[in-house]
Amino acid sequence: MENSKPVGVVLVGCGGRGVGAHGAAAVRSAKLNLIAVCDLDDQRREAAAQQLGVEGVKDYHDLLRRPDVQATIVATNAKYHAPIALDAIQAGKHVLIEKPLAEDAATARPLADAAEARGVIGMVGYQLRFSEFAGVFHEEAAGVDPIQALMTIQRGPMGPQYFFADHYGGVVDTATHTIHLALWAMGGEPEAVYGSTHRGTVRGDQTIEAMNLMIEYDGGARTATVVSSMFGMQAANLVQVIGRRGHVSSTDRKTLHIVTHEGIGPGPRNVAGLRARTVDTSGGMDVSTDRMLEHFADLITGVATVQEGATLREGMYAVAMTGAMVQAAASGRRVALASILGTGE
Repeated sequence: MENSKPVGVVLVGCGGRGVGAHGAAAVRSAKLNLIAVCDLDDQRREAAAQQLGVEGVKDYHDLLRRPDVQATIVATNAKYHAPIALDAIQAGKHVLIEKPLAEDAATARPLADAAEARGVIGMVGYQLRFSEFAGVFHEEAAGVDPIQALMTIQRGPMGPQYFFADHYGGVVDTATHTIHLALWAMGGEPEAVYGSTHRGTVRGDQTIEAMNLMIEYDGGARTATVVSSMFGMQAANLVQVIGRRGHVSSTDRKTLHIVTHEGIGPGPRNVAGLRARTVDTSGGMDVSTDRMLEHFADLITGVATVQEGATLREGMYAVAMTGAMVQAAASGRRVALASILGTGE
């Protein structure tokens, strides 16, 4: 049932992403009413409260008890995502959780289970899905019946806050968006991972500075590969899906080159109905967070009935990818996702 009142929401975690992206977008939106911000750090909390013009609360449990709070945005350090979000879900609050969803896939899985059991909306902050580019790319990729994906996210050096050894640190912090895009474009459930990582060049620590991830589907009949490093200053990047009915690619995450056909046979020119076209999009990343939060509000009020944002299960798989990649890099072996998710040997 539709509800015309703005959704009462609180922000837990007053770092840059929380305040500058989620908090600011919530204040701008007529569909959301940002009630309060929460952080254990007094200075950071009060600065955020003043900047956003709302109440600052130290203990998020106090907010979860309030009837005017319908939803919680969790934007703390990743290791605190799961316990805070689980408390919110058990209190009947809808949750939007920054990426990565949790510290590991085994922790992420109970969140998805709990949200489904409680009947609340859970979304992961992969705002890329709400860009025009990603929406068109996903639609076109589905149309070519994907069998391979290759995506690169080469970039320059990262700030010191990203230098820590966990599987979601270093270059993975930005690569996770591309990993999620690959999973979304390929469709279906991934089964296993191969991977390699490079560490120790920049600061001599165990931060992941470069990564190669290959995701296996259907017993290896379909694969998605994501490559990233912080040594790729000014390197060109590619987003590409190859399928049984054509391929879709982009080098700027705005313009798509699409080739489709009706089928191929043996021989160099035996392709039926070959057609090429170009689609220009706005990119749309500048408004993607606003769109994500407004869709979150629409789901809560009943204006939207189909979730377009990343589900908690999709967030769980994204976490599983990087956890499995680190295990595969250490062992030199294929890692089955069932072992990462705690669903099998």
